[in-house]
Amino acid sequence: MTIYDKIKKNDFLSAIRALYLRYFAVKRRKFGYIHPSAWYRQPIIIKGIKNVHLHEHTSILGNALILTVLAKFIVKKNTGIAEGLTVITGNHISPIGRWHRFVDDSEKPENADKDVVIEEDVWVGANVTILSGVTIKRGAIVGAGSVCRFSIPPYSIVAGNPAKVIGFKFSPMEIIEHEKSLYPENDRLSLNLLEENYSKYYGKRVKEIIHFLK
Repeated sequence: MTIYDKIKKNDFLSAIRALYLRYFAVKRRKFGYIHPSAWYRQPIIIKGIKNVHLHEHTSILGNALILTVLAKFIVKKNTGIAEGLTVITGNHISPIGRWHRFVDDSEKPENADKDVVIEEDVWVGANVTILSGVTIKRGAIVGAGSVCRFSIPPYSIVAGNPAKVIGFKFSPMEIIEHEKSLYPENDRLSLNLLEENYSKYYGKRVKEIIHFLK
């Protein structure tokens, strides 16, 4: 390929990118809320963008698919999300005597669709799927390829389908020290809660976790 050919190819790609940004790219002004410090990488597909809320210093990398029509997708501050995120806040309903494909959103019962919330200081790995009603609590790490069908406890490390707790980022006492530097006293998690979570999701399941990770 000659230099002339390379220039022509680059011009063509630049034109395609400009066309995409002009007519198809997701616009910041359409979000329900987006903090000036929050950012996302194109391409990203969002249905129901008015229900998407991105808070301070959050980021979503490219190739994300966010489907939220009757519920919200909320990402709280200082959270990072890798490529390939899928978020689905909706659920199908199947009334007796009707094809579910032809049931309109307006016919759904209240709370059929549920908010998806990612709290502060969370890291979400590549190609993660988060389903309706899930809250990923602060400080958690979600392993690549995980499917989050249930809410995730704070500071836990989860992986798999469905995503299961395989460890914790810090010990309970380390979390206490960590939060002293980051949160006002009234917003910090209690040692009692942290110890209960550590015992429930990790301490009592060590053999199960080791088997899961083999």
